[in-house]
Amino acid sequence: MNNQPELRRRAREAIANGKLPARLPVRTWAGKGGGASCIVCSFPVNAHEVEYELEFETTTFSCTPGTSRVHVHCFEAWQSEATLEAGATFD
Repeated sequence: MNNQPELRRRAREAIANGKLPARLPVRTWAGKGGGASCIVCSFPVNAHEVEYELEFETTTFSCTPGTSRVHVHCFEAWQSEATLEAGATFD
């Protein structure tokens, strides 16, 4: 899925539902998809796609470190929404 308005809507939902925070991850890795479901769009990140793995501090976010996986386009949508939500800077 590469429909930016829809991805941004889903990213806002992920933030609102506590699936992803509106802040920077502690660590981010990128690599070949392993088939895990994207936390934003729920579709699998297949081997021919790039997968971002996001690690957040567990003290302020319920997600276990290393378990948030997203497509590149879903990451971009979440990053845009998180920036708007929290005023964060993603450099």
